[in-house]
Amino acid sequence: MRMIKQGGRPPKQSSKATPPKISTIKALAAVSASDSKVATTLGTEQRGSSGPKDFSNSIAADFIAATPYTLPDRHRCPDLGTVAISAVHTSKPSISDDGESDDEDEEYSTFLEVLRSPVTPEAAKTIFSAADGLPELPKRRLSREELSSLAKEEIDENSLVNSGFTLSTKIEGNQRFSQEGQSRRDSTLGKGISTFRHLSKFLADEGLRSKRNSLVNSCPLLALQDNGSLDLDGDINPNEGTESGEAIKDFALQLKFWGKESLDEEAFHWLLDDMGYSRPRDGLFDNLLADILDASPSFNASSRSVSVLDIRYLYRSEPYRIPRQMAFNNGEALMSYVENLIKKADTNGDNLLDTEELRLLLCSLFDGREPTERELSQTMEVLDLEQDEKIEFDEFKSFMLRANVNAIPELSGDFNEAIVSPSHTSEEEFVTELENYTRSHRAVTHHLLTNLECASFGKKDTADMLLRFLSPYSRFNSKFIDNVHALLGVLDNERHIEVLTENLEEEMGEYDLETLHALESMGIPRESVDGIPHPELFRELVQFVETTLQRSYGKFIPSYICEELNQATDHARNLGPVGLLAALYFGSELIVPQIYASILQGLRSSIGLSNEEAKFLILHIDMDQDHAMALREIIIANCRTKADRLMLVKCTSMILDGRVAFYDSLIKYSSQLETNNFTYNDQTTKKWSRSKPNYMNDFMEQPNVVKMCKEHVKGSTILDVGCGEGYVARKLVSMGATKIVGVDISKDRINVASTHLEKKDFEYYVEGDVTNLKETLLRTTNRTNLMPGAQFDVGLFDLSVAVFLFNDLTITDMDKTFRDIFSLLKPGGYFIFCVPHPFISSYDCESFGFSKNKSSNYFSLRDKLVEGHASTISGERLKVSMFCKTFEDYTQAARKFGFDIIEIEEGRVNPNNLNENPDLFDSVNGVPLHLVMKLRKPECPVKNSANVASTNTLNMLPKKLTWSTAARRHPRNAFLVQIPNEVQQELYKASFEWYDRGISVDDLDLVGDFPSSSFNSLKSFAVSIRNSVLHETGLVLIKGLNLDMFGVGESEKMVACSKIAYYLICNQIGAVDGSARGRLFDVKNNHIDAMDKKIDNVLFSVSDCKANWHTDGASKDRVYDAVSLMCIHPSIVGGKSKVSNACNAYDLISHMPRFLMNELHRPVPRDILENGKGNKKCLSMSDQLSRADSIMSLRISYNSYPIFDVQQDRMRFRYMRHWIESSHEKMRWKVPTFLRIAMDVLDDALDKGCCFHESLERGDILICNNACIAHGRDAFQDAPGKPPRHLVRAWIQMQKVDMLKPSNQSA
Repeated sequence: MRMIKQGGRPPKQSSKATPPKISTIKALAAVSASDSKVATTLGTEQRGSSGPKDFSNSIAADFIAATPYTLPDRHRCPDLGTVAISAVHTSKPSISDDGESDDEDEEYSTFLEVLRSPVTPEAAKTIFSAADGLPELPKRRLSREELSSLAKEEIDENSLVNSGFTLSTKIEGNQRFSQEGQSRRDSTLGKGISTFRHLSKFLADEGLRSKRNSLVNSCPLLALQDNGSLDLDGDINPNEGTESGEAIKDFALQLKFWGKESLDEEAFHWLLDDMGYSRPRDGLFDNLLADILDASPSFNASSRSVSVLDIRYLYRSEPYRIPRQMAFNNGEALMSYVENLIKKADTNGDNLLDTEELRLLLCSLFDGREPTERELSQTMEVLDLEQDEKIEFDEFKSFMLRANVNAIPELSGDFNEAIVSPSHTSEEEFVTELENYTRSHRAVTHHLLTNLECASFGKKDTADMLLRFLSPYSRFNSKFIDNVHALLGVLDNERHIEVLTENLEEEMGEYDLETLHALESMGIPRESVDGIPHPELFRELVQFVETTLQRSYGKFIPSYICEELNQATDHARNLGPVGLLAALYFGSELIVPQIYASILQGLRSSIGLSNEEAKFLILHIDMDQDHAMALREIIIANCRTKADRLMLVKCTSMILDGRVAFYDSLIKYSSQLETNNFTYNDQTTKKWSRSKPNYMNDFMEQPNVVKMCKEHVKGSTILDVGCGEGYVARKLVSMGATKIVGVDISKDRINVASTHLEKKDFEYYVEGDVTNLKETLLRTTNRTNLMPGAQFDVGLFDLSVAVFLFNDLTITDMDKTFRDIFSLLKPGGYFIFCVPHPFISSYDCESFGFSKNKSSNYFSLRDKLVEGHASTISGERLKVSMFCKTFEDYTQAARKFGFDIIEIEEGRVNPNNLNENPDLFDSVNGVPLHLVMKLRKPECPVKNSANVASTNTLNMLPKKLTWSTAARRHPRNAFLVQIPNEVQQELYKASFEWYDRGISVDDLDLVGDFPSSSFNSLKSFAVSIRNSVLHETGLVLIKGLNLDMFGVGESEKMVACSKIAYYLICNQIGAVDGSARGRLFDVKNNHIDAMDKKIDNVLFSVSDCKANWHTDGASKDRVYDAVSLMCIHPSIVGGKSKVSNACNAYDLISHMPRFLMNELHRPVPRDILENGKGNKKCLSMSDQLSRADSIMSLRISYNSYPIFDVQQDRMRFRYMRHWIESSHEKMRWKVPTFLRIAMDVLDDALDKGCCFHESLERGDILICNNACIAHGRDAFQDAPGKPPRHLVRAWIQMQKVDMLKPSNQSA
């Protein structure tokens, strides 16, 4: 606790400008004491003693004591200012117009370097030398003796005040405010310039505003600190639209209710009485005053009361501000810090670390301790991937961050991965779901098929397009029979071989009499099909169309048209029987009748095809349906395991995408325009680059986009998709964006954007394919300072823009981009884009247009690449091109991926345009030129197939479940479920058989020897349990599983069989999540005290001490829907489990004033756990590095999230008080008094609501909704000579399984 020296206020700073004196230099020397090497000797306990021990420099001691920021600990991680200053890499001196170095900038760089140096005479001399070159600083150089004394002497407080600094003198004892309200000296706390905010203020005060501005522009952290809303010296607005602003207003309202102008001790006790606060209160008010004293420079300690202004300052203090501040909450501060550590160690400047440079870096991480040779070699061994004694920057940065990145889904696209689990769907249900997916795929619904069927191109052009379709398709179609032969060669089921052989015979022209009679009735002679293989019939069809049109494309078809489809089919074939089945059934027989029906109708409409001439198509439209049914039987018999199902889905998706690529390539080919005829090279990039409006779009649609963005830009993180040379991004920066990430496929345009003179340090531009946007950003996180982890799952960006991007993409590629943008936006985030108006593709005039397409109709132009021209204000005509789309293409894409359409605007010429440049705009006056759309991602993702790929446990807020009074009074009736006998029998049989075969829990998903019908009873039972946990009570206690059936005591067989049975139950209820600590975790005493503050990184699960109310999972990046515990052996003494409903507790405490409820709603830091076995055991080199003190402080800052996240009838509760308190301790923060009170009230409410406090018995399974139910455990003791307490834990994800259709949730 910082105490203030008694003896009266320091004199106020004169309003008259005072010339800088030698005290200024002394203050600068003091700044350098914030270096970690010096500050190491000043620990938290020493700050509370009568003075710093072994710390001869009292200047630095006073300076550190006076600085209001302490993030997070001066010897673990230097204060915010030092962290931020380290982000300002000493840049190369700027070059003036005459080519000479700017000496002032060189000296200023030296000045910044000194801010990171210990206080020594040499450091003071360097400071003075730098200061000597700066404007208005003293010119006289100090003598050697003066320099020496400068680094050691006491600084005169009054002289510092005259220079704009106020320092407390000595650090006093760490004593509480007395209850009698002993007067404490009222003082304005020091505004130390070691913080970036106050450093910039100092520079401004010294007449160096231009230097300050350049400093602001050079570092996003400084810009963050320089934000007016964080200005502690300014007028803080109580009406700010943040949670803290609402809390401040509520605090003021409570004072009004009490008739008080400030919160004194009397009102404080009224507050506690009103809440029913029943815990001891001694010292609680004093603790609050101490919080205010540490936070508010205007606090009058002698008044022993807290004003609204004091509360505003409290909410600006680090424990409140840092967890919610963007740079820390999104991990950017952590990433910047790691990056600067690397750059500082890279003495060679080659972006590689050799052994000696690595030694420097580890020395910095270990607080000046030299790494041992073993530590050095271990680090090099882990990170030296190429074994050349060099470490790449990106690898080291990723290695250090250790983000809990959620596992990449095994399936991509609009497919719920729960479908592939045999635990949740039968073979029939799985195949039905995959069939539905296939029939709705664009391979079947593509607009090209619709246009061909309707002859939308006109009869002549439709016939021509059909010939272009059929000619290359023969290359793919000819492989069908080969694939059937290949499948016959690997099948071993006689029934399946017989069915497939019949299909092959028909493909070779052998039909039964019924089929031949049916063909004859349609006017198709028997001799025209009998004995003729289908490939020959297909060739006849192509030859007939060629003869009719008097042209052939067979020898001129580009190879790219069928390339992707052929590659997909070949790849599936190489994967064996499952891949072949995917190609033959889902990729062909299932969908061919619908595709061929469109082709047949198009041929009849365009060239009058007769039935005899169309016999190939007619045979397949009818016959392939029978073939498909036969193949379906084989598919069902070959999808019993998860591995087989995954392969089927992936191969099917790959082949269907190949068909879509075939259609898209045909359109490209038919347009007679290769896309690489017009690319953005150096020359075109220069033509399009500009710093002011030059093209028609700059005057019209870009202003419209900017206007539509206006209310969403300030303070936002923005993604500019297809950013070009950064013209729009710079506009958004000027409007107040705090971070911009631009992605563009053109390296030239990215180079222009990255090197633009106006570029800010919080602008990031990366080269990448926007149709693979999420992967591009994941691959470039080290260049954009986007923290990998939760944000890529729940949303990174507040706003995304795409200006004239989709006119450069096909509909297929646009869909891919829409999908990723939806995923990358935060809930409630906006996507604003503009495109050429669909009408404009057939319009042409002098200044703008597409002259070649006047004869084409609206629908036939879909996805066609057309060329046109656009004029600049100088009259220069530039070549442009676009892929045409309809209005419906954009609205369908928006709805398909889950967006809400907020606003649509059709762009046209306005009067200002006509007045400014009539020559440019007259010719397009009255023409709908552009389309601008504003879309919004819903706050809560809708659980439907449209965006199932974007949903996960992190962004699916569960239902709020409360218990009735009856449920709390009769918990056994409400929560206890007896496992049915038939379920037990299924479990016993499977467990014994798998154990005897040596199959472990980790192998179960891949084995699948038991057909799903073997678990019909278990499936029905699991569905009922899942419904209870997610939708009803949130808690289930399963009894009746007799573990003695598996063996006695703690035998290896009994434990193994029990785990198999337990896993089967959990994995039928949901999907067991083994990503963090394995599928099943043994909860046993490892004789480590989790409460021992000397031992870090210990899970309560491996300790015998008491575990208070909590939910499982302390990582921001990973949450679990449910936690389950099975008792193999109970404890002899203690160890009772307890549960309470957090939703009920929330309702009970919601009467608390909002400013106290804010403590439970705001982001609160949590401790970081790696292996959970203690920091003295099993810590790998990776753990040692990522848990270095300076890294840990920033990781903890990032690992902040609310205790309660509540949205209407949905809620997520994430709590363990111990990890909150230990995180504050590691940050060298006190737990704020308001937070302590709020957690006290919450704990008491959970205690009051506890209706189950019992020891689990052998075979009991307790399942808790991890978002609504708090659980805990008493301390326990294992008895000598008796089996130890042994529980097994599983974390279960349920919500995606719950999204399955009802028919897929029961046997």
